[in-house]
Parts: sequence; C-alpha cells; structure tokens
Amino acid sequence: MNEEQQLIVETSNRIFSDLCTKDIVDRGESGEWAQSLWQALETSGLTLAGIAEDAGGSGGDVADALLVIRQAGLCAAPIPLAENFIAATLLVEAGVELPAGPLTVVGAVEGGKVELSKRGNHAEIVGELAQASFGEHCKHWVIVGENEIGVVSSASLSTSPTLNIAGEPRSGLSVDTSAGSINGLNVVKLNGASERLRQLGAMTRVSLMCGAMTSILDMSVAYALERKQFGRAISQFQAVQQQLAILAGEVAACQRAADSILYSHAAMDIAIAKSRVGEAVQKVADISHQIHGAMGYTREHPLNLRTRRLWVWRDQYGNETFWQQQLARTIVAKGADALWGVITQAN
Repeated sequence: MNEEQQLIVETSNRIFSDLCTKDIVDRGESGEWAQSLWQALETSGLTLAGIAEDAGGSGGDVADALLVIRQAGLCAAPIPLAENFIAATLLVEAGVELPAGPLTVVGAVEGGKVELSKRGNHAEIVGELAQASFGEHCKHWVIVGENEIGVVSSASLSTSPTLNIAGEPRSGLSVDTSAGSINGLNVVKLNGASERLRQLGAMTRVSLMCGAMTSILDMSVAYALERKQFGRAISQFQAVQQQLAILAGEVAACQRAADSILYSHAAMDIAIAKSRVGEAVQKVADISHQIHGAMGYTREHPLNLRTRRLWVWRDQYGNETFWQQQLARTIVAKGADALWGVITQAN
C-alpha cells in the first residue's frame, strides 16, 4: 500500500467512524437511506475511487476502490458502494457517460442468462433478472446482459422492494412479461459483460468480507479480554485461546487473499480469493458467536450486523464451490504438464 492509498484508507475510515454508527446501520435495516454517509463519501470523491477522471471519476486504480470497499465492509456500511463501483466501471468500459447519484447493478439470476436488445423507444429483456442491491435508493440502474449493458433512471422503473437476511434492501424489477420491455433503457454493446460483472462482483465481495472479518476478529479479541468467568477473563482459558488462534488464522488468510487481487485481476486470482474467503465464513461466524455467546445474536450487538452480511456476500457472484470449479476447469484445460507452473507462479 503506497502513501496515497494509506491516505485513502485513513480518510474513508474517519468518515465511516463518524457517520456509520450502529444506529445508522440499524436505521438502514429499517429502510432509511444513509444520506449523510453517502454525501460525505461522494464529496470526498471516494464513491468513484478507481474510476478515471476523464470519465467522470476520482482517478486512481482498482486497488483504491477495493480498499474503500473493504472499509465499508469493516463498518457494515448500509450503502451500495460496491454496486456503484461495479456499475461505474461497466459504464466506462462501454463508453457511457456516468450519471449523477448512486448507481446499482443487476444481472441474471444465478445460473441464468439475460439478453438486452433495443426496439424503437424501449429495450427488450430476455431472461430473468436478479434483485438489485439498494435499488430503491439509487438514481440509476445498470442492467447487464451477456454481451450488452443498459442504463435507466430508477424513476422509469416499477420495482418491488424486499430485505435480505442482512437487512439490506433489495429491489425486484417488474417488466411487461408479454414484451419484456423497459422504456428509457439505453442499451450499448459490451462483449463479455456478464462475465465482467461476475468478476467485479467477486472482487468487491472479497473486499467486503475481508473488512467484516477483520472487524469480527477485533470484536472477539476485545470481548474475550473483557468478559470474566470464574474470576478471570475468558481469554485466559486455553480452549478460548485455541479458538481465537483459529479465528485469527482464518482472517489472516482472507486478508492475504484480498490483498492478492488489489493489483492482479486475473481470473485465476479472483477464483482463488473468492473461494478462500468464502470457505472461511462458516468458521469465522461460528467461532465469533461461540466466544460472544447468546449476546452476539441479539440485534443490540454489532457482531450479527457483520456475520449476517458474511452469509449474504458469500453467495453473491458465485460461492466457493462455483469458483473452485472454475479454478479446476482452468487447471485441467492447461494440462498435467503445466500444473507445477500454475502452482508456483500463482500470486
């Protein structure tokens, strides 16, 4: 991490510390938009970190954006920072001018396909769309097909809002099923759009989960040092120490995985990172809740704000099984003679 990136982390951490309190997160789960938090990040240029200045962004590279997103995961920030980065990146790559305000992005349901085509004044959609994160709070939606993307104002859409298990808003898109059309949807060509969405989505989820796990480890260690049982802190019990050691090892591995894709965005690196971090979710959640006891499950405690998000982010843009299969196919395609080189040359 260079000096500029260290400044980005410090600035974003300061904003999140001031404006992403537990009360703000709780209110977000009740449907309230964290306007002051988003505004502060937007004014600081952090909502478009990693997007070229000549395209309307704040400059920097992908690593800058992923570091800010990691801080958002650490604080369980109830804003579409990752979605905004993905949507903006796809728009820039397609040569589309960035609209003002927060963006969300949506593609096909897991395992499905979506195709977009322009017909007169409206666009036709073939296939089933997934739900959009924070769709009701975003000014524009970017809809991703196999080899095209479309951007449309949320004011032109008819949506059905819901919540996931993390309390984050999700919006399903209602379209005319007979025509599958959306008025005002501007469609442009972008070869490999759906695969690009999956890769960007996986990268952001790795960063979000890494941030959340780092926070969970800090909480667990602090609680073990404070909580007393039988006249001494539970951190002094060997069984608790062992669990904390396992937790720290898992988090360290996930931090390394997240660091590995800051500068290398090869498909294999993304697959390894997403699968490794996804594997760690169950251990991290189980151990942290065992250490905290029943208190960690209550709405009043910040631990569950992060563990519930881990379960959601783990499955988004491919779970660990999906990415392990992708990795296996890549290795098999290279052939047995190339296996050693694949292993030794991996980052």
